[in-house]
Amino acid sequence: MTIQNVVTDGWTADREEAAGTSDAMEVYFECITTCSLEDGECVTRCVEELRERH
Repeated sequence: MTIQNVVTDGWTADREEAAGTSDAMEVYFECITTCSLEDGECVTRCVEELRERH
């Protein structure tokens, strides 16, 4: 898996690259760990990504 750049509000190219080689649930959990608990929009994006990949 590649080292990922963490951004506050979105998906990075490194994450997209890693998604091709890792399990969809792993990518989902990596995504939500970058979200604030109060940031429902970020969590929603992670859920949508999971649905698209699953």
